[in-house]
Amino acid sequence: METMERDNRLIEPPLIRQRFARALPSYDNHAIAQQQITAEAAAMLQRTPRPFARCLEIGCGSGGFTHLLQQMLPEADWTLNDLCPESLSAAALHCPHSAHLVTGDAESAELGTGYDLIASTSAFQWFRRPQGFVRKLAAMQPPGGTLLFTTFLPGNLQEVKEITGRGLTYPSAGQWKEWLAHSYRIEVCRDETIRLLFGNPLEVLRHLKYTGVTATGTGQWTRGMQADFISRYNKQFSTGDGRVTLTYRPLYIQATRRQKTSPFSVTPLPCTR
Repeated sequence: METMERDNRLIEPPLIRQRFARALPSYDNHAIAQQQITAEAAAMLQRTPRPFARCLEIGCGSGGFTHLLQQMLPEADWTLNDLCPESLSAAALHCPHSAHLVTGDAESAELGTGYDLIASTSAFQWFRRPQGFVRKLAAMQPPGGTLLFTTFLPGNLQEVKEITGRGLTYPSAGQWKEWLAHSYRIEVCRDETIRLLFGNPLEVLRHLKYTGVTATGTGQWTRGMQADFISRYNKQFSTGDGRVTLTYRPLYIQATRRQKTSPFSVTPLPCTR
């Protein structure tokens, strides 16, 4: 059994809400990796040959995944959730029919039950108690329901974490599989490495600011701190042609709610790349 020490001090919903609300106008123009992840999650769902009547999207953000989900399932009864009311309003514009909107932290908000499909991209990494949230997900779905989500693995934004010493503690693929195995049969578990290239470290900082993914950061940087960041980033993460890297490590999981919670230990297949 894997264990994880998670520093929940870095996960403060009010700060996360503030940072993502501030980044909303610029998010879609800068969320390169997130859009790639969203497209792959939608492709996974499209390969699932079954109808979904009642659906929930958790952490809908600016609505990129919402748009794709609505194209595939326009007649479904949809509930959308996000921490930011501004994001929720933007995502709701993609719905051809009126959707039920739930603003708030998905870990504590009342999201409803009876969902044939629960879908989410790039949101679960913000949860303070992911193992407990898996139990909440299971309680919201009937047997046979589909759970599709993406999150991030250790090594995500590693360049920034190595230099600043700050960043989220991400559960491993093994931990997610262990938590899910009691209530879900895992159909797909796949990880990926997305390495973005930027002209210089300042472009990296702008990318992080404009996508809101620095929502764990507090305080202002001095000129000296910024200069040190740029110098170290250039030394440690240059490609040799004047550019620098920023790495995303997404995990894709699709699972089916079991007919009955297994009383035995279940060993799912390993994740693939």
